[in-house]
Amino acid sequence: MWLGLLMVALAGCVPLPEQRAYEVSEIQVLFPENTERWTYFYGEPQVVQLGAQRLSLTQGSSASLLAVPGTLLVNGEAIYREIGPAQLRAAQTSRSFFGLQYVVRASREVKSAWLYNGGWSRLGSTFSENTTQVVEERPGIPRLEGLSQAENAAVLGEILARRQGRPAVVYEFQPTLEPNRYEPAPRLRRLAALAVQYGLETELIFVNPNPNPTLRVLLQGSQAAYTTPTPAAYLASNQSQLLTLWGLATGNQVPPPPSPAVDFKRSRVVAFFWGQKPTGGYSVEYVRSQLLGSTLRITLRLVSPAPGAIVTQALTSPFVMLEAPGRFTRVEFVEANGQLLASTGD
Repeated sequence: MWLGLLMVALAGCVPLPEQRAYEVSEIQVLFPENTERWTYFYGEPQVVQLGAQRLSLTQGSSASLLAVPGTLLVNGEAIYREIGPAQLRAAQTSRSFFGLQYVVRASREVKSAWLYNGGWSRLGSTFSENTTQVVEERPGIPRLEGLSQAENAAVLGEILARRQGRPAVVYEFQPTLEPNRYEPAPRLRRLAALAVQYGLETELIFVNPNPNPTLRVLLQGSQAAYTTPTPAAYLASNQSQLLTLWGLATGNQVPPPPSPAVDFKRSRVVAFFWGQKPTGGYSVEYVRSQLLGSTLRITLRLVSPAPGAIVTQALTSPFVMLEAPGRFTRVEFVEANGQLLASTGD
């Protein structure tokens, strides 16, 4: 009797054969003409229920562009695909008349934007809802959040296969559709959402009327509290960030000087730390600046001690901190020959 009860209890703890564990990876893709849901299944072959539909998950291979090694076929196909009506676009990108900049208009919050026009490039990240940004493309290949490397390659391949020679823009955002409910439920579920734009319109972009803004030197010297040997760039867009940055520059001064007043509605504060040096004789000098879309490029002159020069035999840390007008989101520090020293921002 007790053995029978024990077997019944254990049976309640062990999954039945039809309840074998599996995982799903669901990608919601907003195309201009429709919305598609692509779902990958991983695990043991079995049958799952989606509403009135029975999905037979079996091992096998597929010649589909969306096929991913290690996944189960769904009713003989590489994925389970659903097609629904088009939704409001997440964002729209156009190209400047001269083709050097792009305008991204986001109607919902976008985590990243990628352009394919003969090769992949990144247009930026974190576009807030109902905002417009002028951006420049930067080399890079999309690594979409929530997807495995194989899924990432398959999804991008399918998107490019439909472009018909047109440029394509891919936007990442939070999923908007309710995930499918399968019976039995998957052990693990991953979700991703993308919007796809094919083609780019051209428009005349009115660039910043002051492409070479005048910067104000807030502080410079050689005794920063920055102790890392490699150069670094910093960008402060609010008072809290400024206080942190000010502490990094003045942490070795007793007492530290008060932080400057900055109107962050009009300006940003940027800083370049050259890195810790073994002696004195090193300094950083501001030369000029140029605003390129949402990027502020600052040219610096780096001064090193001449051979045999008499210098202080103590560790130093040269830096410069500047106030720059504008609402740029990226700063690049370069030498006069154009060599990049350090950068930060989107």
